[in-house]
Amino acid sequence: MRLEKATPESQGVHSQAILEFLNKVNQQGLELHSFMLLKNGKNIADCWWKPYGPQYRHQLFSLSKSFTSIAIGLAIEEGLLTTDTLIADIFTAEMEELGEKVDGKIKKMTVKNLLTMGTGMTYQNWNWDDEKYNNILGFLSSHVKNEPGSAFYYNTMATYMCSAIITRLTGQKLVDYLMPRLFEPLGIDPVWEEDNLGISFGGFGLNIKTEDIAVFGQMLLQKGKNNGRQLVPAAWIEEATSKQISNGDEADNDWAQGYGYQFWRCVPEGVYRADGMYGQYCIVMPEYNCVIAVTSNLDMGKFMKLIWSDLLPALGGEGALAQSDDYSKLVEFGSCQTHLKVNENAESYPAFRASYQLSSDSAEEKEFKIKRISFDFENGECLLALYNGENSQPLSVVRFAEKEWVENTKPFWEAGAFYRAACYGEWNHEEFAACVWHYETPLNTKFKFTFSEERKQLVLQVTAQQEMTLNYVRI
Repeated sequence: MRLEKATPESQGVHSQAILEFLNKVNQQGLELHSFMLLKNGKNIADCWWKPYGPQYRHQLFSLSKSFTSIAIGLAIEEGLLTTDTLIADIFTAEMEELGEKVDGKIKKMTVKNLLTMGTGMTYQNWNWDDEKYNNILGFLSSHVKNEPGSAFYYNTMATYMCSAIITRLTGQKLVDYLMPRLFEPLGIDPVWEEDNLGISFGGFGLNIKTEDIAVFGQMLLQKGKNNGRQLVPAAWIEEATSKQISNGDEADNDWAQGYGYQFWRCVPEGVYRADGMYGQYCIVMPEYNCVIAVTSNLDMGKFMKLIWSDLLPALGGEGALAQSDDYSKLVEFGSCQTHLKVNENAESYPAFRASYQLSSDSAEEKEFKIKRISFDFENGECLLALYNGENSQPLSVVRFAEKEWVENTKPFWEAGAFYRAACYGEWNHEEFAACVWHYETPLNTKFKFTFSEERKQLVLQVTAQQEMTLNYVRI
Protein backbone atom coordinates (compact mmCIF):
# COMPACT_ATOMS: atom_id res chain seq x y z
CA MET A 1 0.00 0.00 0.00
CA ARG A 2 1.07 3.61 -0.62
CA LEU A 3 0.10 4.77 2.85
CA GLU A 4 2.36 3.89 5.76
CA LYS A 5 0.59 1.85 8.41
CA ALA A 6 0.82 2.74 12.08
CA THR A 7 -0.95 1.73 15.25
CA PRO A 8 -3.69 4.10 16.39
CA GLU A 9 -1.90 4.55 19.72
CA SER A 10 1.27 5.80 17.99
CA GLN A 11 -0.85 8.64 16.57
CA GLY A 12 -2.70 9.47 19.79
CA VAL A 13 -5.86 7.43 19.16
CA HIS A 14 -7.18 4.52 21.22
CA SER A 15 -7.73 1.32 19.21
CA GLN A 16 -10.65 0.56 21.51
CA ALA A 17 -12.53 3.67 20.31
CA ILE A 18 -12.19 2.64 16.65
CA LEU A 19 -13.19 -0.94 17.46
CA GLU A 20 -16.24 0.16 19.43
CA PHE A 21 -17.30 2.40 16.54
CA LEU A 22 -16.97 -0.40 13.95
CA ASN A 23 -18.80 -2.86 16.19
CA LYS A 24 -21.61 -0.34 16.59
CA VAL A 25 -21.78 0.06 12.80
CA ASN A 26 -22.27 -3.71 12.48
CA GLN A 27 -24.76 -3.86 15.35
CA GLN A 28 -26.91 -1.17 13.73
CA GLY A 29 -27.02 -3.10 10.47
CA LEU A 30 -25.12 -0.45 8.52
CA GLU A 31 -23.59 -2.17 5.49
CA LEU A 32 -19.97 -1.10 5.21
CA HIS A 33 -17.87 -2.42 2.34
CA SER A 34 -14.59 -0.79 3.33
CA PHE A 35 -13.26 1.62 5.93
CA MET A 36 -9.91 3.37 6.17
CA LEU A 37 -8.85 5.94 8.76
CA LEU A 38 -5.80 8.15 8.34
CA LYS A 39 -4.22 10.19 11.11
CA ASN A 40 -1.17 12.39 10.45
CA GLY A 41 -0.92 10.85 6.99
CA LYS A 42 -0.68 7.29 8.30
CA ASN A 43 -3.19 4.47 7.90
CA ILE A 44 -4.15 3.64 11.49
CA ALA A 45 -7.13 1.38 10.72
CA ASP A 46 -8.59 -0.35 7.69
CA CYS A 47 -11.12 -3.08 7.05
CA TRP A 48 -12.91 -4.69 4.11
CA TRP A 49 -16.07 -6.73 4.40
CA LYS A 50 -15.89 -9.71 2.03
CA PRO A 51 -16.40 -9.99 -0.91
CA TYR A 52 -14.94 -6.46 -1.06
CA GLY A 53 -11.18 -6.18 -0.93
CA PRO A 54 -8.35 -3.63 -1.14
CA GLN A 55 -7.42 -4.76 -4.66
CA TYR A 56 -10.82 -3.96 -6.21
CA ARG A 57 -12.15 -0.70 -7.58
CA HIS A 58 -15.53 0.46 -6.31
CA GLN A 59 -18.12 2.69 -7.95
CA LEU A 60 -18.01 6.15 -6.39
CA PHE A 61 -21.18 7.68 -7.83
CA SER A 62 -21.21 11.39 -6.91
CA LEU A 63 -17.93 11.26 -5.01
CA SER A 64 -16.63 11.55 -8.59
CA LYS A 65 -17.75 15.19 -8.61
CA SER A 66 -14.94 16.34 -6.34
CA PHE A 67 -12.32 14.99 -8.75
CA THR A 68 -14.00 16.99 -11.52
CA SER A 69 -13.70 20.09 -9.35
CA ILE A 70 -9.97 19.50 -9.06
CA ALA A 71 -9.72 19.30 -12.85
CA ILE A 72 -11.38 22.70 -13.22
CA GLY A 73 -8.98 24.16 -10.66
CA LEU A 74 -6.01 22.81 -12.60
CA ALA A 75 -7.37 24.19 -15.88
CA ILE A 76 -7.78 27.60 -14.22
CA GLU A 77 -4.17 27.42 -13.00
CA GLU A 78 -3.11 26.71 -16.58
CA GLY A 79 -4.91 29.84 -17.77
CA LEU A 80 -7.60 28.07 -19.79
CA LEU A 81 -10.54 29.74 -18.02
CA THR A 82 -11.70 31.37 -14.78
CA THR A 83 -14.67 30.72 -12.52
CA ASP A 84 -16.28 33.79 -14.12
CA THR A 85 -16.00 32.43 -17.66
CA LEU A 86 -19.40 32.23 -19.34
CA ILE A 87 -20.27 28.74 -20.51
CA ALA A 88 -21.83 30.32 -23.60
CA ASP A 89 -18.34 31.49 -24.56
CA ILE A 90 -17.02 27.93 -24.36
CA PHE A 91 -19.81 26.16 -26.25
CA THR A 92 -20.21 28.70 -29.01
CA ALA A 93 -21.09 26.18 -31.74
CA GLU A 94 -23.86 24.63 -29.64
CA MET A 95 -25.22 28.07 -28.71
CA GLU A 96 -25.34 29.00 -32.37
CA GLU A 97 -27.02 25.70 -33.27
CA LEU A 98 -29.74 26.17 -30.64
CA GLY A 99 -30.28 29.85 -31.46
CA GLU A 100 -33.52 31.15 -29.97
CA LYS A 101 -34.12 27.87 -28.13
CA VAL A 102 -31.59 28.96 -25.52
CA ASP A 103 -33.02 30.36 -22.29
CA GLY A 104 -31.70 33.88 -21.72
CA LYS A 105 -30.39 32.92 -18.30
CA ILE A 106 -28.09 30.29 -19.88
CA LYS A 107 -26.19 33.18 -21.46
CA LYS A 108 -25.45 34.54 -17.97
CA MET A 109 -24.30 31.22 -16.51
CA THR A 110 -20.68 30.95 -15.39
CA VAL A 111 -18.35 28.09 -14.58
CA LYS A 112 -18.78 29.00 -10.91
CA ASN A 113 -22.53 28.47 -11.23
CA LEU A 114 -21.84 24.94 -12.45
CA LEU A 115 -19.37 24.22 -9.65
CA THR A 116 -21.69 25.43 -6.88
CA MET A 117 -24.87 23.81 -8.21
CA GLY A 118 -26.19 27.33 -8.63
CA THR A 119 -27.36 26.97 -12.23
CA GLY A 120 -30.86 28.25 -11.48
CA MET A 121 -32.33 25.06 -12.92
CA THR A 122 -34.86 22.91 -11.09
CA TYR A 123 -34.57 19.70 -13.14
CA GLN A 124 -31.95 17.65 -15.02
CA ASN A 125 -32.26 17.11 -18.76
CA TRP A 126 -30.58 13.71 -19.04
CA ASN A 127 -31.48 11.19 -21.74
CA TRP A 128 -30.12 7.71 -21.08
CA ASP A 129 -31.91 5.75 -23.80
CA ASP A 130 -31.13 7.60 -27.02
CA GLU A 131 -27.58 6.84 -28.16
CA LYS A 132 -27.74 9.84 -30.51
CA TYR A 133 -28.69 12.26 -27.73
CA ASN A 134 -26.31 15.14 -27.11
CA ASN A 135 -26.07 15.91 -23.37
CA ILE A 136 -24.37 19.25 -24.00
CA LEU A 137 -27.28 20.40 -26.16
CA GLY A 138 -29.66 18.93 -23.57
CA PHE A 139 -28.17 21.10 -20.84
CA LEU A 140 -27.96 24.27 -22.95
CA SER A 141 -31.56 23.90 -24.09
CA SER A 142 -32.89 23.46 -20.52
CA HIS A 143 -35.27 25.95 -18.94
CA VAL A 144 -33.62 28.02 -16.18
CA LYS A 145 -36.18 29.01 -13.56
CA ASN A 146 -34.00 31.12 -11.26
CA GLU A 147 -31.16 33.54 -11.81
CA PRO A 148 -27.84 31.69 -11.96
CA GLY A 149 -26.10 31.85 -8.59
CA SER A 150 -29.29 32.64 -6.67
CA ALA A 151 -30.29 29.16 -5.47
CA PHE A 152 -28.78 25.74 -4.83
CA TYR A 153 -30.17 22.80 -6.80
CA TYR A 154 -28.18 19.57 -6.92
CA ASN A 155 -27.69 19.02 -10.63
CA THR A 156 -25.36 16.27 -11.85
CA MET A 157 -25.60 17.64 -15.38
CA ALA A 158 -23.81 20.75 -14.13
CA THR A 159 -20.84 18.56 -13.22
CA TYR A 160 -21.09 16.82 -16.58
CA MET A 161 -20.76 20.25 -18.19
CA CYS A 162 -17.57 20.84 -16.17
CA SER A 163 -16.21 17.62 -17.67
CA ALA A 164 -17.32 18.74 -21.13
CA ILE A 165 -15.51 22.05 -20.56
CA ILE A 166 -12.25 20.22 -19.87
CA THR A 167 -12.69 18.21 -23.07
CA ARG A 168 -13.61 21.28 -25.12
CA LEU A 169 -10.67 23.36 -23.89
CA THR A 170 -7.99 20.64 -23.87
CA GLY A 171 -9.14 18.10 -26.46
CA GLN A 172 -8.81 15.41 -23.78
CA LYS A 173 -11.30 13.37 -21.83
CA LEU A 174 -11.50 14.41 -18.19
CA VAL A 175 -9.88 11.17 -17.04
CA ASP A 176 -7.01 11.59 -19.51
CA TYR A 177 -6.49 15.22 -18.51
CA LEU A 178 -6.20 14.19 -14.86
CA MET A 179 -3.90 11.22 -15.44
CA PRO A 180 -0.51 13.04 -15.45
CA ARG A 181 -1.70 15.88 -13.23
CA LEU A 182 -3.43 13.96 -10.42
CA PHE A 183 -4.04 10.24 -10.86
CA GLU A 184 -0.53 9.09 -11.74
CA PRO A 185 1.20 11.16 -9.03
CA LEU A 186 -1.25 9.73 -6.48
CA GLY A 187 -0.81 6.18 -7.79
CA ILE A 188 -4.45 5.89 -8.91
CA ASP A 189 -5.46 3.71 -11.89
CA PRO A 190 -9.04 4.81 -12.57
CA VAL A 191 -11.91 3.70 -14.77
CA TRP A 192 -14.30 6.55 -15.61
CA GLU A 193 -17.47 5.88 -17.54
CA GLU A 194 -18.41 8.19 -20.41
CA ASP A 195 -21.35 9.08 -22.63
CA ASN A 196 -21.88 8.54 -26.33
CA LEU A 197 -19.92 11.74 -27.08
CA GLY A 198 -16.85 10.27 -25.38
CA ILE A 199 -17.11 12.72 -22.46
CA SER A 200 -16.44 11.40 -18.95
CA PHE A 201 -19.66 11.75 -16.98
CA GLY A 202 -17.90 13.91 -14.42
CA GLY A 203 -20.66 13.83 -11.84
CA PHE A 204 -20.45 10.07 -11.46
CA GLY A 205 -18.83 7.06 -13.11
CA LEU A 206 -15.41 7.10 -11.45
CA ASN A 207 -14.22 3.72 -10.18
CA ILE A 208 -11.17 3.56 -7.88
CA LYS A 209 -9.97 1.69 -4.79
CA THR A 210 -10.53 2.58 -1.15
CA GLU A 211 -6.90 3.51 -0.62
CA ASP A 212 -7.17 5.79 -3.67
CA ILE A 213 -10.00 7.66 -1.95
CA ALA A 214 -7.88 8.00 1.18
CA VAL A 215 -4.83 9.22 -0.76
CA PHE A 216 -7.03 11.80 -2.50
CA GLY A 217 -8.33 12.93 0.88
CA GLN A 218 -4.81 13.21 2.26
CA MET A 219 -3.83 15.38 -0.71
CA LEU A 220 -6.80 17.64 0.09
CA LEU A 221 -5.81 17.74 3.77
CA GLN A 222 -2.30 18.80 2.72
CA LYS A 223 -3.71 21.66 0.62
CA GLY A 224 -2.87 20.03 -2.69
CA LYS A 225 0.53 18.57 -1.81
CA ASN A 226 1.64 14.96 -2.26
CA ASN A 227 5.12 13.73 -1.37
CA GLY A 228 6.32 17.32 -1.21
CA ARG A 229 4.99 18.19 -4.68
CA GLN A 230 2.21 20.76 -5.13
CA LEU A 231 -0.22 18.91 -7.40
CA VAL A 232 -3.15 21.30 -6.99
CA PRO A 233 -2.96 24.98 -6.02
CA ALA A 234 -3.54 25.39 -2.29
CA ALA A 235 -5.77 28.38 -3.00
CA TRP A 236 -8.06 26.17 -5.11
CA ILE A 237 -8.37 23.54 -2.37
CA GLU A 238 -9.25 26.26 0.11
CA GLU A 239 -11.79 27.86 -2.21
CA ALA A 240 -13.35 24.61 -3.43
CA THR A 241 -13.88 23.19 0.06
CA SER A 242 -15.23 26.41 1.60
CA LYS A 243 -18.89 27.40 1.61
CA GLN A 244 -19.71 29.06 -1.70
CA ILE A 245 -23.50 28.79 -1.67
CA SER A 246 -26.16 28.17 0.96
CA ASN A 247 -27.99 24.84 0.73
CA GLY A 248 -30.17 24.99 3.84
CA ASP A 249 -30.33 26.16 7.44
CA GLU A 250 -30.85 22.97 9.50
CA ALA A 251 -28.14 22.93 12.13
CA ASP A 252 -27.89 19.13 12.38
CA ASN A 253 -28.27 18.31 8.67
CA ASP A 254 -25.06 17.38 6.87
CA TRP A 255 -26.62 18.43 3.56
CA ALA A 256 -27.39 21.94 4.80
CA GLN A 257 -24.03 23.29 5.99
CA GLY A 258 -23.06 24.97 2.74
CA TYR A 259 -21.71 23.72 -0.58
CA GLY A 260 -18.36 24.53 -2.16
CA TYR A 261 -17.12 23.59 -5.60
CA GLN A 262 -18.46 20.01 -5.65
CA PHE A 263 -17.68 19.52 -1.97
CA TRP A 264 -20.09 19.36 0.99
CA ARG A 265 -19.54 21.09 4.30
CA CYS A 266 -20.34 18.95 7.37
CA VAL A 267 -21.98 19.57 10.73
CA PRO A 268 -18.72 19.51 12.78
CA GLU A 269 -16.83 22.77 12.38
CA GLY A 270 -14.21 22.68 9.65
CA VAL A 271 -15.04 19.20 8.38
CA TYR A 272 -15.88 18.70 4.70
CA ARG A 273 -16.47 15.75 2.43
CA ALA A 274 -16.92 14.32 -1.01
CA ASP A 275 -19.70 11.74 -1.08
CA GLY A 276 -21.66 9.50 -3.41
CA MET A 277 -24.96 7.67 -3.47
CA TYR A 278 -25.38 4.65 -1.19
CA GLY A 279 -22.56 5.90 1.07
CA GLN A 280 -19.24 6.46 -0.68
CA TYR A 281 -17.19 8.91 1.39
CA CYS A 282 -14.01 10.91 1.50
CA ILE A 283 -14.24 12.87 4.77
CA VAL A 284 -11.53 15.41 5.57
CA MET A 285 -11.11 16.67 9.14
CA PRO A 286 -8.38 19.34 9.16
CA GLU A 287 -8.55 20.13 12.88
CA TYR A 288 -7.96 16.44 13.66
CA ASN A 289 -5.46 15.90 10.81
CA CYS A 290 -7.59 12.91 9.79
CA VAL A 291 -9.18 11.46 6.67
CA ILE A 292 -11.85 8.77 6.47
CA ALA A 293 -12.45 6.78 3.28
CA VAL A 294 -15.54 4.58 3.09
CA THR A 295 -17.42 2.51 0.54
CA SER A 296 -20.81 1.18 1.57
CA ASN A 297 -24.53 0.78 1.00
CA LEU A 298 -26.23 2.38 3.99
CA ASP A 299 -28.27 5.22 5.45
CA MET A 300 -25.84 8.06 4.78
CA GLY A 301 -27.21 10.51 7.31
CA LYS A 302 -27.35 7.92 10.10
CA PHE A 303 -23.79 6.81 9.41
CA MET A 304 -22.36 10.33 9.48
CA LYS A 305 -24.10 11.09 12.76
CA LEU A 306 -22.48 7.95 14.18
CA ILE A 307 -19.06 9.18 13.05
CA TRP A 308 -19.59 12.56 14.70
CA SER A 309 -20.91 11.11 17.96
CA ASP A 310 -18.78 7.99 18.43
CA LEU A 311 -15.56 8.33 16.42
CA LEU A 312 -14.71 11.99 15.97
CA PRO A 313 -14.26 12.74 19.71
CA ALA A 314 -11.59 10.01 19.86
CA LEU A 315 -9.46 11.49 17.08
CA GLY A 316 -8.22 14.64 18.78
CA GLY A 317 -5.21 13.21 20.56
CA GLU A 318 -1.75 14.47 19.57
CA GLY A 319 0.87 12.68 21.63
CA ALA A 320 1.59 8.98 21.35
CA LEU A 321 -0.22 6.65 23.77
CA ALA A 322 0.99 3.46 25.39
CA GLN A 323 0.52 0.46 23.13
CA SER A 324 -2.55 -1.59 23.97
CA ASP A 325 -3.82 -5.14 23.50
CA ASP A 326 -6.86 -3.52 21.91
CA TYR A 327 -4.83 -3.01 18.75
CA SER A 328 -4.59 -6.77 18.17
CA LYS A 329 -8.37 -6.97 18.67
CA LEU A 330 -8.83 -4.24 16.03
CA VAL A 331 -6.59 -6.14 13.62
CA GLU A 332 -8.50 -9.34 14.31
CA PHE A 333 -11.80 -7.54 13.67
CA GLY A 334 -10.53 -6.30 10.33
CA SER A 335 -9.46 -9.77 9.23
CA CYS A 336 -12.78 -11.54 9.75
CA GLN A 337 -15.53 -9.26 8.41
CA THR A 338 -17.78 -10.71 5.73
CA HIS A 339 -21.17 -10.28 4.09
CA LEU A 340 -20.95 -13.80 2.65
CA LYS A 341 -23.08 -15.87 5.01
CA VAL A 342 -23.81 -19.57 4.36
CA ASN A 343 -26.71 -21.64 5.73
CA GLU A 344 -25.16 -24.99 6.59
CA ASN A 345 -28.65 -26.43 7.15
CA ALA A 346 -29.88 -25.66 3.64
CA GLU A 347 -31.41 -28.47 1.58
CA SER A 348 -29.48 -30.20 -1.18
CA TYR A 349 -30.11 -29.00 -4.72
CA PRO A 350 -32.60 -31.06 -6.75
CA ALA A 351 -31.73 -32.54 -10.14
CA PHE A 352 -33.74 -31.03 -13.00
CA ARG A 353 -33.54 -28.92 -16.13
CA ALA A 354 -36.21 -26.49 -17.25
CA SER A 355 -36.80 -23.27 -19.18
CA TYR A 356 -39.43 -20.62 -18.45
CA GLN A 357 -40.88 -17.80 -20.53
CA LEU A 358 -42.01 -14.47 -19.06
CA SER A 359 -45.80 -14.45 -18.85
CA SER A 360 -47.67 -11.72 -20.70
CA ASP A 361 -49.67 -10.97 -17.55
CA SER A 362 -46.59 -9.69 -15.68
CA ALA A 363 -47.00 -5.99 -14.97
CA GLU A 364 -43.41 -5.20 -15.97
CA GLU A 365 -43.44 -7.56 -18.96
CA LYS A 366 -42.84 -4.83 -21.54
CA GLU A 367 -39.96 -3.23 -19.65
CA PHE A 368 -38.20 -6.17 -18.04
CA LYS A 369 -35.24 -7.48 -19.99
CA ILE A 370 -35.22 -11.06 -18.69
CA LYS A 371 -37.76 -12.71 -20.97
CA ARG A 372 -36.58 -16.30 -20.51
CA ILE A 373 -34.88 -18.23 -17.72
CA SER A 374 -33.21 -21.63 -17.86
CA PHE A 375 -32.14 -23.79 -14.92
CA ASP A 376 -29.72 -26.69 -14.97
CA PHE A 377 -29.51 -28.32 -11.53
CA GLU A 378 -27.10 -31.24 -11.37
CA ASN A 379 -24.52 -32.69 -8.95
CA GLY A 380 -24.92 -29.95 -6.36
CA GLU A 381 -24.57 -27.12 -8.86
CA CYS A 382 -26.95 -24.84 -10.70
CA LEU A 383 -26.39 -22.98 -13.96
CA LEU A 384 -28.86 -20.13 -14.25
CA ALA A 385 -29.12 -18.62 -17.76
CA LEU A 386 -30.93 -15.32 -18.32
CA TYR A 387 -32.16 -14.34 -21.80
CA ASN A 388 -33.65 -11.13 -23.18
CA GLY A 389 -35.70 -13.03 -25.75
CA GLU A 390 -34.18 -11.29 -28.75
CA ASN A 391 -31.56 -13.94 -29.52
CA SER A 392 -30.43 -17.40 -28.52
CA GLN A 393 -27.41 -16.19 -26.55
CA PRO A 394 -27.99 -15.53 -22.84
CA LEU A 395 -27.43 -12.13 -21.30
CA SER A 396 -25.67 -13.85 -18.45
CA VAL A 397 -24.99 -17.32 -17.07
CA VAL A 398 -24.52 -17.55 -13.32
CA ARG A 399 -23.10 -20.61 -11.56
CA PHE A 400 -24.21 -21.56 -8.07
CA ALA A 401 -23.00 -24.37 -5.80
CA GLU A 402 -24.51 -25.86 -2.65
CA LYS A 403 -23.49 -24.12 0.56
CA GLU A 404 -20.77 -21.94 -0.92
CA TRP A 405 -20.23 -18.59 -2.56
CA VAL A 406 -19.01 -18.85 -6.14
CA GLU A 407 -17.03 -16.29 -8.11
CA ASN A 408 -18.60 -15.10 -11.37
CA THR A 409 -17.94 -12.26 -13.79
CA LYS A 410 -20.16 -10.53 -16.26
CA PRO A 411 -19.29 -7.82 -18.77
CA PHE A 412 -19.23 -4.27 -17.48
CA TRP A 413 -20.48 -1.49 -19.77
CA GLU A 414 -17.05 0.11 -19.92
CA ALA A 415 -14.55 -1.65 -22.19
CA GLY A 416 -11.72 -3.28 -20.28
CA ALA A 417 -13.51 -3.51 -16.94
CA PHE A 418 -15.78 -6.12 -15.39
CA TYR A 419 -18.41 -6.53 -12.78
CA ARG A 420 -17.02 -9.18 -10.50
CA ALA A 421 -19.68 -11.00 -8.55
CA ALA A 422 -19.89 -13.49 -5.69
CA CYS A 423 -22.99 -15.67 -6.01
CA TYR A 424 -24.88 -17.88 -3.58
CA GLY A 425 -28.04 -19.92 -4.01
CA GLU A 426 -30.07 -21.85 -1.45
CA TRP A 427 -32.82 -24.42 -2.14
CA ASN A 428 -35.70 -24.77 0.30
CA HIS A 429 -39.08 -26.44 -0.36
CA GLU A 430 -39.46 -25.63 -4.07
CA GLU A 431 -37.92 -22.22 -3.60
CA PHE A 432 -34.51 -21.12 -4.85
CA ALA A 433 -33.18 -17.97 -3.14
CA ALA A 434 -30.12 -16.50 -4.82
CA CYS A 435 -27.87 -13.51 -4.25
CA VAL A 436 -25.52 -11.97 -6.81
CA TRP A 437 -23.16 -9.60 -5.01
CA HIS A 438 -21.55 -7.15 -7.46
CA TYR A 439 -18.58 -6.25 -5.32
CA GLU A 440 -17.13 -3.53 -7.53
CA THR A 441 -20.39 -1.69 -6.86
CA PRO A 442 -22.40 -0.94 -3.71
CA LEU A 443 -25.18 -3.23 -4.89
CA ASN A 444 -26.29 -6.82 -4.76
CA THR A 445 -29.21 -8.41 -6.57
CA LYS A 446 -31.48 -10.90 -4.80
CA PHE A 447 -33.65 -13.39 -6.68
CA LYS A 448 -36.32 -15.62 -5.18
CA PHE A 449 -37.67 -18.25 -7.56
CA THR A 450 -40.82 -19.98 -6.30
CA PHE A 451 -41.90 -23.03 -8.27
CA SER A 452 -45.49 -24.25 -8.55
CA GLU A 453 -46.65 -27.84 -8.31
CA GLU A 454 -44.72 -30.01 -10.77
CA ARG A 455 -42.67 -26.88 -11.55
CA LYS A 456 -44.93 -25.84 -14.41
CA GLN A 457 -44.93 -22.21 -13.36
CA LEU A 458 -42.48 -19.90 -11.66
CA VAL A 459 -42.78 -16.66 -9.69
CA LEU A 460 -39.67 -14.50 -9.59
CA GLN A 461 -39.18 -11.79 -6.99
CA VAL A 462 -36.25 -9.48 -7.73
CA THR A 463 -34.76 -7.12 -5.16
CA ALA A 464 -32.10 -4.71 -6.39
CA GLN A 465 -32.41 -0.95 -6.78
CA GLN A 466 -36.14 -1.62 -6.91
CA GLU A 467 -38.40 -4.58 -6.21
CA MET A 468 -40.60 -6.42 -8.67
CA THR A 469 -42.53 -9.67 -8.99
CA LEU A 470 -42.78 -11.51 -12.32
CA ASN A 471 -44.57 -14.64 -13.51
CA TYR A 472 -43.07 -17.25 -15.84
CA VAL A 473 -44.47 -20.39 -17.51
CA ARG A 474 -42.52 -23.50 -18.40
CA ILE A 475 -41.74 -24.03 -22.06
